[in-house]
Amino acid sequence: MITKFRVWDEKYNCWDKEPILFYPGEEVKKQGRVIQWYTGKDDKTGKEIYQGDIIQGQFDFGPAGFMEHLSVVKWDNDDGYQWNYWDLSTVEVVGNIFELPCSKPNSFDHNGECLTCDAWATDCPFIGCKVK
Repeated sequence: MITKFRVWDEKYNCWDKEPILFYPGEEVKKQGRVIQWYTGKDDKTGKEIYQGDIIQGQFDFGPAGFMEHLSVVKWDNDDGYQWNYWDLSTVEVVGNIFELPCSKPNSFDHNGECLTCDAWATDCPFIGCKVK
């Protein structure tokens, strides 16, 4: 079975275009490269959703109902990801843990609030977050 993934090169801070070989059960972080698995889901624009992506959309908070939510995809083969709680027709990939949405140009309004999560730059929920 072929599984899709992408590889981030921590040394050069970019997506690695070179093929990487590893075997099931092998450590997923090696030689400064981080492997992120494809979840098998696409966002509302057709973009593939990978482990480590930051997604935004309607999330089911139970009795409170569906509300806009922003989250990092922490998906693996053992636990899966709780896709049942998301309205997948609203989910959009807005960044990933290596290319934060708030690091793009014009990410903050005139008051210094992030246009993605509405937090102050000093309170960014994604700074320092990594998927292990």
